[in-house]
Amino acid sequence: MAAVSSNSWLYRAGKQPFDRSVSDVKQLAEAVWYRGYCPTSEDLEDLWRTVDRQQFQRMLCVLELLSQYPVCQRKTARHLQMLTGQFHERLFGHVEKPTQGRYSPSKRWGLSEKTGALRKALLPLQTRTYADATGRDHGLSA
Repeated sequence: MAAVSSNSWLYRAGKQPFDRSVSDVKQLAEAVWYRGYCPTSEDLEDLWRTVDRQQFQRMLCVLELLSQYPVCQRKTARHLQMLTGQFHERLFGHVEKPTQGRYSPSKRWGLSEKTGALRKALLPLQTRTYADATGRDHGLSA
C-alpha cells in the first residue's frame, strides 16, 4: 500500500473513469509538469499489483497523454513515453505506436472511455501564461 500513498496523484487519476477523474488528472498534470513528479518503473510495478487492469491502463493512458503536451519537460516526456511503451508491450504485446498525426490514447490503451473532457480541462494548465506564473521550469521555458 505504500505505493498508493507515494503515487497518490497517479492512483487517483486512474481509479475512476476519465469523466469522473478530471480534477485528479489536473492535479497529476500539475505535479508532472510543474513539480517534478515522474513515476519510476518500480512505482508503476507497485501500482500494477495494487489496482485492477483497467485502472492501471487508465493511469498509463493519462501519463502518455501528459507526455504529449509541450509544457511537459522534454526529459520527463521521454521518460514517461519510455515507461508507458514498456508497460504497453507487457500488456498488449508489441504494437507500433502511431508516430504521426493524432491518435486516440484511450483506444491505444484498450479503453472505451474518451479523453476529451481531460484534454479540455488541461487546456488552461498548459498555456505559457499559466506555466510561467507557476515560477517553475516547464517544457515551454526558454
